[in-house]
Amino acid sequence: MSSEKKITDKIVADAVAEKARILEEAKKQADSVINRAKEQAAKFLENEDVLSDAEAEKARDKEISGAEMQAKKMILAKKQECVKMVLERVKEKLFTLSEQEYIQMIVSMLEKAEKGDEVVFSQKDKQNNALMEKLEQKHITVSSETRPLQGGFIVKKGEIEYNYSFEAILAVEKENIEQIAAEVLFA
Repeated sequence: MSSEKKITDKIVADAVAEKARILEEAKKQADSVINRAKEQAAKFLENEDVLSDAEAEKARDKEISGAEMQAKKMILAKKQECVKMVLERVKEKLFTLSEQEYIQMIVSMLEKAEKGDEVVFSQKDKQNNALMEKLEQKHITVSSETRPLQGGFIVKKGEIEYNYSFEAILAVEKENIEQIAAEVLFA
């Protein structure tokens, strides 16, 4: 064999060997990159599973919380409806007292009236002879004027007026009545 041929074969052999070494090294690097990618993908999937589980749990908790809030709102609305109904019944009871019950209530409300106080009634109450007789017996001064009241009266002390009409009393006592009704109904 000629020396040229030996040199050429040697170059080719070295080139083939170098090519094999380069390919082997590239394959190792590729495998390393692929393995790292697989590890990262596995970690990512694991994290995604944990995250998706956490997200699913958050979503579930949010739905439960929303449903609980909706239920509480519904219960509160029903409780408020019941309290409102009680308040309406109180009003109805006041405005439908028998004449005797009404007179007794007015007279007892006027027990604290002082001498010199003037009491203003509705036209209807001023025409109630039984009520006017009771007030006369108690020496309560009835004003000549009238007011559009559905029940109750107004006490005048000089220029100052105290409104004891049923509407005013209910307006002032509304919170107390509602609180008592709620305690009785929902305790």
